[in-house]
Amino acid sequence: MDILAVLLATVVGMGVGSLWYGPLLGEEWRKAAGVTREQVAQSNFKLLMAATLLLELTMAIFFELAARDDTVMHGVQLGCLAALFFALAMAVHYLFEHRPMRLYLINVGHTSLVFILMGAICGFLR
Repeated sequence: MDILAVLLATVVGMGVGSLWYGPLLGEEWRKAAGVTREQVAQSNFKLLMAATLLLELTMAIFFELAARDDTVMHGVQLGCLAALFFALAMAVHYLFEHRPMRLYLINVGHTSLVFILMGAICGFLR
């Protein structure tokens, strides 16, 4: 396993999330999710970030183990396939939970981008 690829993919995943749910779409996400500013302020930020880091690391390990070829294109294809499976599975939940389409698009967009970037990184560094 390429530890550098795993670490870089983890950092990129965290960075994309920080931007996506921060300055880019943070306010839109908060409104669509029905999360108040008070709830955000009362969150245990350190625990949330530690759990997120662990989850991003686990995803990066998956992509490193699944990347069988040493090309960016194969990594991107792997990321796209994983993103498609994720998006389809989450669509079922969002439909039955009557959650807003805007929230679905924000969340699936983020995860899809992270999966594609992780796949590209692991394919490139493999």
